[in-house]
Amino acid sequence: MTALNSMISRSAQWFSTATAVTDGRRILSFADVDSRSNRLAQVLLGYSGELGARVAMLMPNCVEAVEVDFAIIKSGKVKVPINVRLSPDERAYLIGDSGAETLIFDSSAEDSVAEILDGLPDLRFLLRIGPGTLGDDYEDSLLAAADSLPAVTLEPAAPSLFLYTSGTTGRPKGAITTNGSRLAGTLNMLASEIDPRPGDAMAHVGSMAHGSGSKILAHFLRGSRNVPVAKWDPHEFLRIVATTRATHTFLVPTMISQLVDAASTSDDDWSCLKTITYGGAPMPAARLEAALDVLGPRLVQVYGSCEAPHPVLVLTAEDHMRGGNVLSAAGREVVGVETRLLTSDGSPALDGEPGELVVRGANVMSGYWQKPEATNEVLHDGWYRTGDVALRDADGYIYIVDRARDLIISGGYNVYPAEVEAVLARHAAVAEVAVVGVPDDQWGEAVRAVVVRSEDATATESELIDFCAQNLAGYKKPKAIDFVGELPHGSTNKVLRRELRDRYWNGQQRRV
Repeated sequence: MTALNSMISRSAQWFSTATAVTDGRRILSFADVDSRSNRLAQVLLGYSGELGARVAMLMPNCVEAVEVDFAIIKSGKVKVPINVRLSPDERAYLIGDSGAETLIFDSSAEDSVAEILDGLPDLRFLLRIGPGTLGDDYEDSLLAAADSLPAVTLEPAAPSLFLYTSGTTGRPKGAITTNGSRLAGTLNMLASEIDPRPGDAMAHVGSMAHGSGSKILAHFLRGSRNVPVAKWDPHEFLRIVATTRATHTFLVPTMISQLVDAASTSDDDWSCLKTITYGGAPMPAARLEAALDVLGPRLVQVYGSCEAPHPVLVLTAEDHMRGGNVLSAAGREVVGVETRLLTSDGSPALDGEPGELVVRGANVMSGYWQKPEATNEVLHDGWYRTGDVALRDADGYIYIVDRARDLIISGGYNVYPAEVEAVLARHAAVAEVAVVGVPDDQWGEAVRAVVVRSEDATATESELIDFCAQNLAGYKKPKAIDFVGELPHGSTNKVLRRELRDRYWNGQQRRV
C-alpha cells in the first residue's frame, strides 16, 4: 500500500509550480506546501519523537490548515481537529480526552487557550499562528526547521485522525481513523463522489475541521487547488467562485437553500462550479427540486459519519436529474463499502422493510479512543451499527427514515441530547430536562428542550438558552424551550424521549 506521506510528496513533484492553496491573499504552490509541511513535521518531531502522539488543531479555514494536516501525517502523529465554534469547555475536553501533547492554534484563540491550559497536564507544546505571546511562533519555527521529509514509516493500522462525535453519555468520543482507513476513504471519494483534475479548485466554505476538511487530501493528490474561505456568505461565495474559478465545494442542506436564493439574483459567473457535494442531514425532495431548478446538474449527496467517514452512500448528479422518489434517497453504497439493513432481531431486512443500517469497509473506524465498551456497542465483526433506520429499494437506493439512537442533526452538525441535557441540568431552575430534535424548515432539525422547573423557580426561556450559549457551541443550544409540569417516564423511571419527540413529528413523512 502506498503511504500517505509518499503520495503527498509525489503530487508535490508532479504539480510543483501550480497553485496548491490560496485564500485570495496568499498563494502557495504544491512545492511550497510540501516544503512547509516537511518543516512543520520536523518541528513536531522535535517537540516529541513519539509516533502516534496527538496534535490538536484549533483554527478557522485558512491556508495553514492544509500544511498542518500534511505535517501531522508526515510526522506519524495523530490529527485532532477542533471546531472553532466549540466553547472553551468543549475545546478543553477534546484536548484533554485525546491526550494531545501539542496544540496548533490561531492567535485569535489565544485568550481561550490561555484560559484552559491549567486543566491540561498532557499538553506540553503550543504553536501559535499569527501575532501573540503564547507558545512558539509558527513562522519562526518553520524557518528554523529542516526542509526534508521525515523518515517515518506509516503503518496502515496506526491511528491518523480522531474525529470526535458525541454519545449517549453526553461527552464526545474520538472515532479513530487509521492511516489505512483514511486512504480508503479518500479513494472512495475519488472513485464515487468527486473527480477533480489539475487546475480545478475546492472552495472550503464548510468547516475544514469537519466534512469539508476530508476533501483536502483528495484534491491535492489530483493536482487541484484548495481554497479556504473564512466565513460563509452565499453572495460572497459566488463572487469567490467566479474569481477563483472554483469547481467543487461541500455544503450542508441549510447552506444549499441560502445558495439557491443568492444564485437566483447573482450577476457573478459561477458556471465553473462543477460539483456541489452536500451531506450531514436529509434534504426534503421539494427543496432539492427547487435547488436543481437553479443550480442544475451539480448536486451530489453523500452519507457518512465520524465512525464511517463519507462517502458511504452517494446520490450522484445523474441520480438527482432522474427526479421522482429517488430524490428522497441518501444514495447507493460506494465502491469500497458494503451495507446491510438488519431488523431488531438481527436478521436481514427485505427490500422495502425498515432495518438498522450497518456498514463494513476499510474506511470504518478501528474503534473509539480509550472507550472499549462504547466500541463494542457499535462494532461487530467489522460491521459498524449506524443507528439509522433505513429502507432499500430494488435498485439499491437506501432511504433513511428514522433513527434508532437519539442523535439530532441540525444544519449538518451532530448534536446529542444528553450533552445539552447535562448542561441544562446544572442550572438551579431546572428540575428535569429532556432534549429532542424537532422539524425545522431551515435547519432540518432544531434542538428543543422540554423543561420541568424547580419548585418556585421562574427562569425564562431566554435565560436558559443564554446559559447554554455560555457552555456549548452555538449550534448545540436549544432554539426553543417548552416548560411542562412533568416529563413522561417508563417503568424504570427513564424519560421517554422517543415519546416526547413523536409529539413534534406527528404528521411528518419521515422522522429525520
